Formats: sequence, C-alpha cells, structure tokens
Amino acid sequence: MGNFLDTPITEKESSVGEDARLGLTYGVSAMQGWRAQMEDDHVHVLSLPQAPDISLFGVYDGHGGDLVAHHVARNFEAHLMKTAGGSLGDPLAADFCAKTKMTFEKALMSIDEEMRELPEVQTGQDQSGSTSVMTLVTPKHIICANTGDSRAVLSRDAQAVPLSHDHKPFNPEEKERIENSGSTVKFNRVNGDLAVSRALGDFVYKRCETVPAEQQAVTAFPEIIMEDRVPKDEFIVLACDGIWDVMSSQEVVDKVRDMLLHGRPKEPPEGQGEVAEGEASDPTPPAPQRPWDLAAVCEQLIDHCLRLGSRDNMSVIIVTLTPEFRPKPET
Repeated sequence: MGNFLDTPITEKESSVGEDARLGLTYGVSAMQGWRAQMEDDHVHVLSLPQAPDISLFGVYDGHGGDLVAHHVARNFEAHLMKTAGGSLGDPLAADFCAKTKMTFEKALMSIDEEMRELPEVQTGQDQSGSTSVMTLVTPKHIICANTGDSRAVLSRDAQAVPLSHDHKPFNPEEKERIENSGSTVKFNRVNGDLAVSRALGDFVYKRCETVPAEQQAVTAFPEIIMEDRVPKDEFIVLACDGIWDVMSSQEVVDKVRDMLLHGRPKEPPEGQGEVAEGEASDPTPPAPQRPWDLAAVCEQLIDHCLRLGSRDNMSVIIVTLTPEFRPKPET
C-alpha cells in the first residue's frame, strides 16, 4: 500500500549488538526505498531483563500507516512478559516450548485488543495494520511467531529451514476462515483490498460478531514454529516482504552465507553502477562504506534486493548463532 517516490530513499538505519555470554550477535538495517513513507519497525533484545538467557527479535511491516508497527515494536516485550506472569520460565524445562507458544498467542491477541482502544483507532483517524514475525532464541530452542507475510528463516548447514509461512488470503485454510467470517477473497486479497490474511490492527476486517477474534477475516493470531537448536545451525534472517518479494528463502540464505564466509561482495553500491554510453557520470562521490559487520551484511542484502526490483520498505535482522558465521574484519 502507499504511494511511490520518483527515486528511492536509500539511506539506512543500521545497528549491531552482541552478547558473548549467549554466543549471539545481531545486525539490523532498515530502508524506506521507493515508498512515500517508512512504515516498518523492529525490535532486538539480546537478553530479556526478566529472562536473561532468552533473546527476542522481531520485524513489523506496517501498511496503511505506521502507528500499529510502531506500537507493537515499543510495547510487545512488556505484553509478552505480563502475559507470562513476569517470567517466561526456565528455557531448559520440558514444558517451556508449550507454555511459550501459549504466551506468544495470548500476548499478540492482547496487544491487538489494546490497539483497538487507541484514540486514533477509535475515531477512525488511523486504519493501519502491520504484519509481525518474531523469534525467541534460547540456548536450546528457536521459537517463531508469525502473523502475516514477513518471514523468518534459519540457515542450517547451508539449507534454508522455514521458521514461518506466509499468510496469504488465497491459502486454502486462510480463505476458509475469511469466508466463514463473512468476507471474500477477490484478486487474491481480502475483500479485494488487503494482501495479507493475518495482521495486527486492520480493525475494519475484524467486525464479524459471530466469530471470536482468532477467527476474524484478518486475525492477529500467530502461527508458531519451534526448532530445537543443533550444532549445524548457523544464522537466522528475519525480514519484511520487501526482501521476499524478489528472493526466495534459499536465495537469501545463500547470499547471506556467502557474505558471512567470504566478506563484502564486489557489487557496486546502489546508484554507483556502470554509466551507460552517452550519459554524464554522477559527480557526487559515493558515500563511505560501513565497516564490515552484521549491519553491513544487512545493508548489502537490502541493496541487492533494490537492484532486483523491490519497491517496498525493507527491514532485515540477521542473528548469528555461532562465531564461525560472524563477519570477518576487512584488511
């Protein structure tokens, strides 16, 4: 959704973090691109204050505005911990995954209900929505909660392991829920308009009085995928659909893995490619490159997707699970 610019805004907001005790590092980068507004947001917490052995990472892809994405990014951690009763429990306990699944589900439905009462939503001033893909990383597990078509993928011994599945209106189970709540799927969209079948916000699609919140045409209820960590696990990529529109999960794993093992690719920075014959060269010098770290890897992936034709906002988080896959310093 949203209007497009004449030229893309390629400046990026990027950062990195590391927790040596947990053996995790992350990089994040976000770029507005061709969209008239930046509607993405993200969260990265290497060590939750009430659960120091558990990390939380999330990407939120807003549409129709940025209110929902920003609200979830600012407030979901608090909802998660409140729903868990102040503690997620021992990540090594046998029932940890089952309890965490329920906590994720309840917390997402809770924050969605909270947003319904926001003044901007109550007055109709804001009708935005947002997808959400989040992972909890513990010493033994990776737990992903997905609502919408942002996506998370795990690289395990160079193979892409899906941590989420895209929620599209034309998927049979999604279409059945949409129709059971009195809405329709037209042009592969909910009521011919919304391209995702699950999202936070989007309350105009959550008005059916005969079905619960989990069964509305567009629902915030997440799909949970859990993976036991194994020694061959390498890194996780979470990203909005601006990445997945132009690359498959395996292509992203291959691209990121190559950069982590072999360094900065020899591709020109965006806008610094070869000059066509007869054209004047751009006198503006290229911006200085970021030192080669995980955020720079994210930036390179975003620029690659821009060259492939992505016209959406783009946000990427990469989490490395082993020191072997941390970027090597450039010499």
